[in-house]
Amino acid sequence: MTYQTNDFHNVENVGPLDRVNRIIAGTTLIMVAVLFTAIAPASIAGLVALGTYAGLTGFIGWDPLYSTARLFQHRVPEPRPAAAAKHEPREAQSPADGDYRKAA
Repeated sequence: MTYQTNDFHNVENVGPLDRVNRIIAGTTLIMVAVLFTAIAPASIAGLVALGTYAGLTGFIGWDPLYSTARLFQHRVPEPRPAAAAKHEPREAQSPADGDYRKAA
């Protein structure tokens, strides 16, 4: 996944788990509205509106309400320093140094 940012705000402010949950919830709400037509038309419209909002924000990865409240569930990872990223080999131990299989 790529992280897109600009000078004003983080473009993706919804985390990956939240995105999956929103897509599932949005699809479920729309399916309930379509399958249960015996409920009031205002309720159907509300379910479709909530399902569409949840699904779209899940697909896009950006929620305008999160942006307004300055909530960010999607964090851009900090770059690791170059020295910490390298693996430094350990010195070889010989049986003369003691039992090298023991935990230190």
